[in-house]
Amino acid sequence: MIQYLLSGGIFMIPILLSLCFLIFISFKNLKSAYHIDKIILTGSVTAIFGIIATGFGIINALNIAPDISKIAPHILWHGMKTSLVTTFSGGFILFFSTIAWFFFSKRYKTQAL
Repeated sequence: MIQYLLSGGIFMIPILLSLCFLIFISFKNLKSAYHIDKIILTGSVTAIFGIIATGFGIINALNIAPDISKIAPHILWHGMKTSLVTTFSGGFILFFSTIAWFFFSKRYKTQAL
């Protein structure tokens, strides 16, 4: 699993940093309310960044399309699969952040008079 995440390349660094940030905020929220709205914002930005990084990865994989006869199809497929790692990671982080945001927003909901 770790090798799969590391195969995403340089674009995985901000995605993994945002995961660490979300885990930090979630642990801070266990005691008291701490920037609850930043949880969903960080997850959304991470998912958008993952989609943009996938676009860059697919463009790089298809840059060799004129020389397609010189490479094996499994090499091109591996490049396409690697480019999708960032989207899956961003989607996972968005899913995690949505659940955490919903849980903490219900837990620390202010009572209306």
